Amino acid sequence: MNTNVYSVEILYSGKYESWEFASREERDAFYEKVIREFNDQKVDKQEGEIDDTKIVQLSSNNLELQENGEYVQNMTIEWFDYDVFSKMLDYINHEYI
Repeated sequence: MNTNVYSVEILYSGKYESWEFASREERDAFYEKVIREFNDQKVDKQEGEIDDTKIVQLSSNNLELQENGEYVQNMTIEWFDYDVFSKMLDYINHEYI
């Protein structure tokens, strides 16, 4: 039984979707593929400068069980222009296997 969770998540204005992957490597490759596809609409600002009503947050999330029984979670986040949400959601749903 795999107790680790590797996911890609998209969040925009209260709308949230998540996709899980069997391995970190598989998830990382997919995450990078989505970033490349929408790179021209990426928002490169500091977190405090971002109006969260005008962005789509794409993240990769790792939740891994440690030997001591505790979970460690870390996340990588990229931001994109808000108007890309529907296109990104369609792309992810189409490309996700």
